[in-house]
Order: sequence, then structure tokens, then C-alpha cells
Amino acid sequence: MSTPSEIHLTSGPVCSSLQTSINQPLVPIPDQVILPSDRCREALLNPLGYPELVRCVVPGDRVILVVDPETPFAAEIISTVWEQLQSVTDGGVSLTLLLPPDYSGNGWQWLRDQFPLHVQQQITVHVHDPADSSQISYIASTSGGERVYLNRLLSDADLIITVGIIAFDGLLGFRGTSSILFPTFSDIATQQASQSQGHPELTPEQQRPFREMVDEVGWLLGTQFTVQAIPGAAGLPAEILAGLPEDVMARGKELVDSTWRVSVEEMLEGAVISVPGGAFGWKQLGQALENTTNIVQQGGRIIVVADLPIPEGPAATMLRRCQDPEELLKPLRREPTIDSVEFAQLIQALRRVRVYLLSQLPGELVEELGMIPVSDSAELQRLVSTIEGCKCIPFANYAWCEVA
Repeated sequence: MSTPSEIHLTSGPVCSSLQTSINQPLVPIPDQVILPSDRCREALLNPLGYPELVRCVVPGDRVILVVDPETPFAAEIISTVWEQLQSVTDGGVSLTLLLPPDYSGNGWQWLRDQFPLHVQQQITVHVHDPADSSQISYIASTSGGERVYLNRLLSDADLIITVGIIAFDGLLGFRGTSSILFPTFSDIATQQASQSQGHPELTPEQQRPFREMVDEVGWLLGTQFTVQAIPGAAGLPAEILAGLPEDVMARGKELVDSTWRVSVEEMLEGAVISVPGGAFGWKQLGQALENTTNIVQQGGRIIVVADLPIPEGPAATMLRRCQDPEELLKPLRREPTIDSVEFAQLIQALRRVRVYLLSQLPGELVEELGMIPVSDSAELQRLVSTIEGCKCIPFANYAWCEVA
């Protein structure tokens, strides 16, 4: 299901005004839309580097489905994997859905409500609690001597299937496959120690020690099957890949690079960007701003279109009360909170450019966060018309922006 911001940017009046003002096409909507469930079913029947999913299990196996809830159409993918595993004869397999901590306290109910009723009634769901030591188990030590502790369901599983999204990532270069496992399902201390804004000075292809560690954790767990979505036009997956993590990641990188690398010849005066919004909107906004500031000149303008929830995390609260946002950067790095990365990214962007926001948030709140509110699409169009050489980047949280 598309969020309102996706609809506005792909088929509504904002899209039309942007195309008129910027004189460039947005990401095109495919003529023939292939349902995510159909893409997933095909991927499971023809995995990369591994037998089809139903041949990877035997009756009675304990299968753990580890899911990144930010995955586009996650409910459809989970339901399709569940259906495939239920087709195993002679009793089927035991399937548990393992989800990350949900700091809203709702246990990812919005995601679970999207499952078909028969899946809701039969699937077992476990939400990880990093503060509960009884859930944590020692797995092994990495080659660098790092002791790895993860949710004990992972160590007890006969088969681990990761479900996620392959996309550019400031910390990892590319997120996806094993990156959902660690540090997401570790303890609080490990999660806090691993929080970082990333390395925007590096290209995605350059060596990332943390990505290498994440892959080693996947190997230590014996993770051999993954299902990954590649983000595409209009919020639909461009592709869904399944199979051996190494093979899926290699193919996924090629698709992401050909779809989402944005190169410009020189620094721009401004850009108009969108993010999907919703529950992950602020995280996506931080990623999008970090990406886009790479191609917007000092003192330029970035105009954001997004449906964002009212931010309630510690970093957001501090930013709203702070007279000098830059004073927050050191405390947020020294004592990271659950939302410190995205709001540090926002502060860093505000040091370089002016950020405008068209959303449903109150104007006062937007201003408290250091941004300039845009009231409607008409004002948006007027703003765009004053920027020479403005570039439009829908779903900018997926993009990697660079000056060629």
C-alpha cells in the first residue's frame, strides 16, 4: 500500500507541478505492475545459488524468519514465504517470525494487521527485547575477537531466513541480507556501541569493516537463505531476489547501482526530494538529507515532501528545545539514543543547506526542528520555480548522490 506522499509524488498534483517546473521526468511507473507476492513466489521457486525453499527443510524443522519491517511490502513477502513452507508435506515446519525491537510499544501491530487472516491466526511472532538477558545467547567470536550475542531463537534454529531490503547505506555501503541480524538482535550495549552516522565520504563500493563484520556474523550463524527486495519505481519492488546471501547481495548491488545512483556534473543550487514516510519517515529523511547534501552547494536549498509522524524520541525532543542545534552533535554521538542518527543527520544537513518541508506536521514543530515549513503544493511550485537547475529525487532515501 502506498503512503500519501508516494501517491502525491507519482500521480498527483505535486508530481505535475514538479514536472512542469523542473522540466524533467520523475521515476516512471511501470506499464505492467507485477504484484510483490508474484515476484516473491517466482524468486522462491528459482533462488540464486541454492535449491528452492521447500527443498531446504524437512518436516519438523524450526525455521526462523528474521524480518526488517522497513522492507517494501514486507507483509506480502512474509505471507508468501509462509505459504511455501506450509506446502512441506508430513507435518510441515515450525515457523517463527522474529522482529526487531519496536520502541513505540505496539509490537509492530501495524505490520501484523497486514497479514491475511489465516496467516495472523497461525504464525508465531516474537519481538526482540534487547534488555531481556534471558533472550540473549552467546553465538561465537568473530575473527577480530568480538564476542557475538544474539537472540537465542537464532542459535536454536534449524534454518534462518532473512527478509529485508538491499539499498545504499551510509554505514554499510549496502544494507541487506545479514545486516538485519547484527546488531539489531543483540543486547542494548552492543546496539548503542554500533550506532553511527556512517561514512558519507566513502563510496558504497569501498571497504567497510562493519559490513564485513555483519557478513561474518551471518556466516557464524550458518545463514544460508535470504529474501531481499530491491526498491523500485512508485514504491513497488523493482525485483525480489532469494537464495544464498552472497549471490543475492551480488546481484542486488548491481540492480541498486543501476537504479539509484544519481550523478550530476556540478553542484546544484537545490533539489526536491521525497521519502516514503510513515513509521520510518524520520530515519528515511535523515538518510535522504545525508545523500542529497552531497550534490547541493553550500547555502543551497533542499525541499522535502514527506508524510512524517510527530517525532517523540529523545533526540527529537532535545532538538526542539535547543537554541543551537550544533551543540547536540557531540552529546548524541557520546550517548546515542534510538533516534540520534537521523536527527544528527538532519543537524548536519542544516549546517550546509536550508531545508524546507511539505508535510502534515504543524508549522511550529517544523520550525522547532530547524526546517522551513511549506504550506501546500502551490507554495512548493513557487519555491521550485526560483531554483535554477533544480533536481527532483523521489524516494531519495534509496539514492546515492554524487558529483561525477
